[in-house]
Amino acid sequence: MLRLLVCLPLCLLFAPSRPLAPVAVENADADATVLDDKTPLPNATQLDRLAHEKPLAFLEACLRRYQRDVKGYACNFAKHERVGGKLQDPEEIDVAFREQPYSVLFIWEKGARQAERTLFVEGENDGNMLARPAGRFARRIAGDVVSRDPDGREALRGGRYSIKGFGMKNGMARAYRTWKTAEEKGTLHVELLGEKRVKEAGDRLCYVVHRTKYEKPEEDGVADCVLYVDKETWLQVGSVLKDKDGDLIAEYYFRDIKLNPKFKQDQFSKAALTPQP
Repeated sequence: MLRLLVCLPLCLLFAPSRPLAPVAVENADADATVLDDKTPLPNATQLDRLAHEKPLAFLEACLRRYQRDVKGYACNFAKHERVGGKLQDPEEIDVAFREQPYSVLFIWEKGARQAERTLFVEGENDGNMLARPAGRFARRIAGDVVSRDPDGREALRGGRYSIKGFGMKNGMARAYRTWKTAEEKGTLHVELLGEKRVKEAGDRLCYVVHRTKYEKPEEDGVADCVLYVDKETWLQVGSVLKDKDGDLIAEYYFRDIKLNPKFKQDQFSKAALTPQP
């Protein structure tokens, strides 16, 4: 029996000086909605100050701007993860993503393992994701397209997050959730390392935000986190996670981002899993 192990990503921030509005991130993989009170977003000077002084407010503002401005995007997504105790080969994936209804199409350009394309659309396909197995032999056995539970054992063996947890917003929300918990305990240590052009994120100019001195390792042993936040768009376009010994747990980069594109009518349909001649 062919067991399809689909590799799935997560894969990744400012407000004026005021109390933080609540952010619903208890289940960040499913819903990272900011409860937006519609107050103005910070200007560039305020954003820069928050990056230096109030990292949690920085994350919150980025989530607010994302929710106000981003309906979807197309991009190239690079990921390199430790899964099951083993560092997997790097992957590069062309992505089409839509917020409503939550829709993700992955097309592997490099590093495909058991699947070369996957699709998930909330509310469709009986709640399952669809996948095109990698290689003719696999497709002869399993078929051109197979259906899998996105939270099932096979899918979750393929990556650190379910396909339902993919996206820049979910990445920021996961960081916000863990940082907020640490701040409430008085154990949050975050430093702005400055600004740099990040080659892996398409040479975008980014804030470099570094969290260290964890009270104890978090998910998958994370004890060191660097976030790259695009200075122009406020999107989290990169993250590097390491354990207490400095060994890589995962790194994720979004590049060649096209915000709010007009997708083809069949972009998130089963037809998108079959390469066109």
